Amino acid sequence: MSKFSIIQSFQRVIARGRPPHDAELMKPTTRVKLPKGEGKMEWPHPSPLPHAEAPATDYPVNCLSPGLQKVVQAISNKTQAPEAIAAQSVLAVVSLTMASHAKVRTLGTSLANAACYFVLVALSGERKSATDKWAMGGVNRTVLELREQHAVRLKEHKEHVASLERSAEKPQAPVCPNFLVTEPTIEGAFKAISSGAGFLGWFSDEAAMFFGGHSMSQEKQALTCGILSKLWDGSFISRPRATQEGDGYVPPTPTTVNMMFQPNLIRQAYGNDFMLGQGILARVLPAWPQSKMGSRRYRRSDPADDGLIVDFQNATAGALRKSLEESSEKSLELSEAAFAVCVAFHDAVEDELGRGKWAADIGSFAAKAPEHACRIAALLTLYEDQEATEITEDMMNNAVEIVKYHLGQFKYLCVAGTNEDAVSHAQKLLDWLKTNLAPGSGFATEIILQNGPVTTRNRKAMDQALAILIEYGWVAKLPDGTVVGGKKRRRAYMLNPKA
Repeated sequence: MSKFSIIQSFQRVIARGRPPHDAELMKPTTRVKLPKGEGKMEWPHPSPLPHAEAPATDYPVNCLSPGLQKVVQAISNKTQAPEAIAAQSVLAVVSLTMASHAKVRTLGTSLANAACYFVLVALSGERKSATDKWAMGGVNRTVLELREQHAVRLKEHKEHVASLERSAEKPQAPVCPNFLVTEPTIEGAFKAISSGAGFLGWFSDEAAMFFGGHSMSQEKQALTCGILSKLWDGSFISRPRATQEGDGYVPPTPTTVNMMFQPNLIRQAYGNDFMLGQGILARVLPAWPQSKMGSRRYRRSDPADDGLIVDFQNATAGALRKSLEESSEKSLELSEAAFAVCVAFHDAVEDELGRGKWAADIGSFAAKAPEHACRIAALLTLYEDQEATEITEDMMNNAVEIVKYHLGQFKYLCVAGTNEDAVSHAQKLLDWLKTNLAPGSGFATEIILQNGPVTTRNRKAMDQALAILIEYGWVAKLPDGTVVGGKKRRRAYMLNPKA
């Protein structure tokens, strides 16, 4: 096939996917003719499928600090990704670069690390990698600069050693500070910690490598979850091995986690009884934003947004350098008013932990909600003023609202984690039917098998999805022999006229 023919074929495919003209917007209803003796059908109001799609909850961008609001909106504008994706990426970068040597007072008696754990659930194509790329620009640039500087120092070291007398004591080789793990494994994390940077960033825009990898295998899952929990808690780790030097002591290491995975891993994570019971998920702030795919027309980047993103990258790169050069810790205390806000939030959450209450079945995460709020308040505060020593009432109020969002997301994901794949497939089929058929249309199964969503183009998966749609009132099976599209059908269905 010639290059010209390939281009023509591609253009025809694209043309079929273009938004319809006004004349095409009116989808004709495919009439049905029921067999003799069959009465008129009564239709219920259909019910939403249970937690098959992302919840219709907006991220509370207005609760970020003024500077972070602008950055998040700029990245979201540039990538056309949901604001929750931009917010998670931006806060994770602030956690790594500005909060790695910061502690924050909580309602407990001791200070806690200000660094946070984040997880994002999003479909492939949702531009989560692009969003992370812009948010991580300053960090990635610094990593490359450090590697280049290390290469120069290593060359100078080798030249110096070569010039020494044979009997002279040789100096130790320089070590490049390593604080970033992008293919997350426990072994990789410990190797990074051993470089002496004093903090760790565990970042992955494809967490399937983590959940499907060696670290989360059946025999390693307990160890991995336990270590991640200890890092969040600020505890030291002791893991002596017969084959290693030293006693295996791993110092308390402030750690930021930011992982992104697709919805097909929800069951593997939030449907995992061990991970829920062990407590690692209680330490992670989750988000599953609604998709924007299908509404992202091309537009040129706004220079004002570009400028805000560059300023953020420069600010985080500078803070990262400072964190590497100055290892001293700082602490943030709660003002009296901020403390009162946190206490009120604690008591409100505690009330919902009672038997039969809203948070009773997510107690592990809900119990940590006040500490999450303190950590988020620290991030908001430090981005506006890296020299700050106190969290204000306004910052704590904003952090509480952000954590309330995550509480809702956590509960929703836990319910979604109990769904079978068939529910997700049924949702995709429902979306396809509503897009391609007018309410009240009849249809035969052959149109699904030939043209429907990929996940329902085999008979078994299609039958499971249709059964779910019937159960929730979206579709009804028509009697055998019903005429649809001028033909008698052995298997015919109708889309609810109220769809």
